[in-house]
Amino acid sequence: MSSAESTSDTSVASWIQSNLTTLFQSTGTAGKVEVEPSFDQIFSPNCEIRRNHETLDLSTLKGDVTSQAAGSQRADVKWEQIISTNVDGPGDSTIIAGAFTVTRVMPFRIRASLAQRVAYVQFSAKVEPQRDGTDDGRRITSFYYTVVDKTPPIHFARPHVAKVEKQD
Repeated sequence: MSSAESTSDTSVASWIQSNLTTLFQSTGTAGKVEVEPSFDQIFSPNCEIRRNHETLDLSTLKGDVTSQAAGSQRADVKWEQIISTNVDGPGDSTIIAGAFTVTRVMPFRIRASLAQRVAYVQFSAKVEPQRDGTDDGRRITSFYYTVVDKTPPIHFARPHVAKVEKQD
């Protein structure tokens, strides 16, 4: 998105949705995950970050995303909802809240299928215009999120029991 385009609440919502999808869909092998450019384009250098009500710095968030990406072959992000509050105009800060699910496929198998991890994410972010010569002038300056990471249940095949009829 260029700086000449409108920064209405719908475009801010689509901007954050696109960028968070790119960030959380990253995959790769250990040491070969490229998330640094994404972080620099999305987050302000002094962004306030809280995960599950604990304060984090940007480098810790980068490390967490990198380590999750390094252990997976594929990641899919499914958005549940996204809402925006921008009532004063495009030059003002915008609060975006939403929820998405990240399903990561691991390189090893459990039974006959690939192992998976599912992360349920609820977030609230403050996006503000930045006048630092960046590509579109937006950065997340505050990012609060709650994440629950689970392993989906393994469904084992059940043997079919043959009905035996009584013979006379």
